[in-house]
Amino acid sequence: MGISLTDIVMDFPGARALDHVSAEFRFDEVHGLIGENGAGKSTLVSVLAGTQTPTAGALALDGQPVRLQTTRGALARGIALVSQEGSLVHGLTGAQNILLGDEPRRAGFVRKAELDSHAQDLLAKWFPGVDIDLQCPVDMLDMADRKVVEIVRALRRDIRLLILDEPTATLQSREKKILWDIIRSLPERNVGVVLISHFISEVRQLSDRITILRDGLHVGTYEAGTLSEADMVERMLKRGMSGGNQQRASSTTSDEPVLSVSDWTVGRVRVPRFEVRRGEVVGLVGLTGAGHFGFARSLYAGIAVTGGQIRFCGQAVKDHSPRAMQRLGVGFVPDQRMENALMAERTITENLSLVHPEAGRMGGFLSPPRERREATRVMGLLNVRATGPGQSIKTLSGGNKQKVSLGKWLYGAEDRYSVLIFIEPTEGVDVGAKQEIYGHIRRFAESGVAVIIASSDLLEIEQITHRVVPFVAGRPGAEIPAQDYSEARFIGAMAGAAA
Repeated sequence: MGISLTDIVMDFPGARALDHVSAEFRFDEVHGLIGENGAGKSTLVSVLAGTQTPTAGALALDGQPVRLQTTRGALARGIALVSQEGSLVHGLTGAQNILLGDEPRRAGFVRKAELDSHAQDLLAKWFPGVDIDLQCPVDMLDMADRKVVEIVRALRRDIRLLILDEPTATLQSREKKILWDIIRSLPERNVGVVLISHFISEVRQLSDRITILRDGLHVGTYEAGTLSEADMVERMLKRGMSGGNQQRASSTTSDEPVLSVSDWTVGRVRVPRFEVRRGEVVGLVGLTGAGHFGFARSLYAGIAVTGGQIRFCGQAVKDHSPRAMQRLGVGFVPDQRMENALMAERTITENLSLVHPEAGRMGGFLSPPRERREATRVMGLLNVRATGPGQSIKTLSGGNKQKVSLGKWLYGAEDRYSVLIFIEPTEGVDVGAKQEIYGHIRRFAESGVAVIIASSDLLEIEQITHRVVPFVAGRPGAEIPAQDYSEARFIGAMAGAAA
């Protein structure tokens, strides 16, 4: 008894998210679903949950063909999704959230006593050992209790398959234990679970079977007991590394670090020491949630930093705001450029001038000719392909958008920056644009700029970095020098294996 997917294809403009994926999810098991960012996990469960209709392929429920075209349709067939983001209504009680949309009423008015009693009965039915004050607003509940409320709300219907997307991502150890027990109990109640989590050990311990996706493809489905954590990581990541080092900058590093931190704490990330020198490119790698992206962001903006010291050219940094770091000479090119770096409806010139608008002024007043000249210079430097600096950002290709995101730090500031921090520098760009961006990074390093790159692309890391710091569970591991690069070494380090 279960639901099967056969040759599922999901196409989006310019990309294939799922490429003929087949899988089966039973109603008497916990089924782990793993893969790195972009592997296709979210798209696959959106097909199961009825939020997206596949381009091609077939679904069958208990052996009978079925079409799940809406969330309501999936719920009617016993399939529910509890998303990572959560869907509780703040300000309402736990009981009100559990029965939201299905409140007992008389003459149009909600019968509160009956609602509270019914919600408590549902909690007791599914999780008799769990004690939650359902009269309390959900905002006041622990994170684990909120997740339980979400699960009970899903189970109030006749659910046969519950999809849990990163259910323990925000939980502490004690809270995780509570939720683990709940997840294990559901198949015993004839409710199957699809478990998505970036905690590899969690998936392995909780799952009966595990399906692994990579780049939209089905790598395989395995009995959980036959896989080690290292096996899981290898199947998630292995693509074959043959990029060489043709884009790696010539070694011109100095002995003194230009940027360093010690005893650094940001969220759950703890870094005893990290430093980068002029002319070197340092890579930060790790599985999803390992902490390398958060650490990279924290170097530029001190938000969420709760301990430690940062030094620039040997001097302690007192003001760790983005503007202050810019004045020191630290630039930041973030991931998700359309959300974090660019304004889609504005022109190339308007976007390039975001960091240093004064470069387009003359005598204190905005000078459009001067703006255009500087924008044209940067576009030429980075080979931005466009009709001109007045073209809208939203009409550019992914590679050209990323060049503009980088160009913001060159507009009016050719030699101002000593450190550049990149997160996913070639996210969503084609192969040709990737090589161009690698070339720009190489030239920055060869001119004496210290470069830090946090990336999930191991081939990229192999090609352009001088050394790599792997992160595991919020902690940096032993660094890997370029001469020791190999896919096995990277994967082992990211899985927490000893060097």
